[in-house]
Amino acid sequence: MSHLSAVVRQAGFRIASIDTLRGVEDRLAGDAKVLVLCREAAAGDSHAVEDRRQSRIIGESEHIQTIRDHVGSLARFGVTTVITGPTGCGKEVVALDLHDRSLRRTGPLVALNCAAIPDELLEGELFGYEKGAFTGATRSYPGKLKLADGGTLFLDEIGELSPLGQAKLLRAIDTGSVYRLGARDPTSFDVRIIAATNRDLAEEVSAGRFRSDLYYRLAVAQVELWPLSRRRSDILPLARHFAHQVETSHPVGPLQFSEAAQCALVSYFWPGNARELRNCIELAGLSSTDGVIDVGDLPRHVSGMQGAIAPRRVGEVAAPVTETELIRETIRGCEGNKSEAAKLLGWSRMTLYRKMARLGLSEDV
Repeated sequence: MSHLSAVVRQAGFRIASIDTLRGVEDRLAGDAKVLVLCREAAAGDSHAVEDRRQSRIIGESEHIQTIRDHVGSLARFGVTTVITGPTGCGKEVVALDLHDRSLRRTGPLVALNCAAIPDELLEGELFGYEKGAFTGATRSYPGKLKLADGGTLFLDEIGELSPLGQAKLLRAIDTGSVYRLGARDPTSFDVRIIAATNRDLAEEVSAGRFRSDLYYRLAVAQVELWPLSRRRSDILPLARHFAHQVETSHPVGPLQFSEAAQCALVSYFWPGNARELRNCIELAGLSSTDGVIDVGDLPRHVSGMQGAIAPRRVGEVAAPVTETELIRETIRGCEGNKSEAAKLLGWSRMTLYRKMARLGLSEDV
């Protein structure tokens, strides 16, 4: 099950059983599966509805507090939004939060990983098709845009969409209607589009790999998520949150963290961001025998602080890590290999060089 569906279950949603989705899941694998997310009935329970409008974004850093406030403001409006950040930093959670706190929260949230859809299937998956439109089309399919009607369409990995896919998506957004394969008449839709990417789309536009007109159409509002290494005061709150998920999904008792484990967690670099932290806590929680996650329960590369920045005591977690310090320590930890440093930071190599130039850092830092 994908990370998004796990987040959805924690948020009190369920995956709807819709006949039109049968067969689609057989064609698409893993994160490419369409997730149609519907609000569980809460009729007459105003308290439950109010609770569900609270932010799902976990963290105590100033950056995350700013993100929560920004998302809360954006959620009130139906503007198209692009969420950027390195892989595993929580872009799906922000997308869910935007939908959950919006006026469209009672509508569906349909998610699609653009990187997993080949060009020959894209039009049918997005726009839909009529029965008999092609060999194997034994029944009609409304398409993602129509499935998301009245709700939100989440396009993950939008930066991986091919030029052909970009052109077709732009036309659909501009007109608000599409022609299903085999159909004579257009089908209209009303959706809010949220896109996410780990690429720098502005750089992609400059390099000619992403259409500028689509970029400006999508990036009406933007949310930029930092890597976990830049918001270290979020590590322990996230770890406790993931530990609670382990408690509720596995036959284990309440979990706590020893001081040594906390020190190891906040000292490690977390190149895989929150996703790597979640996997680490799940493994450690299942390894613990007494309900206390100790340093010995953590993976060796975490407990040994391989690839870690200089250790900090738990009481110093809230101390901010500046971008200059982060870049310096990352490059040093990679023995001067800037391509590897950029990969750990979740940036392209050109983005790293651009940030170094802006911060006045020499290439032999």
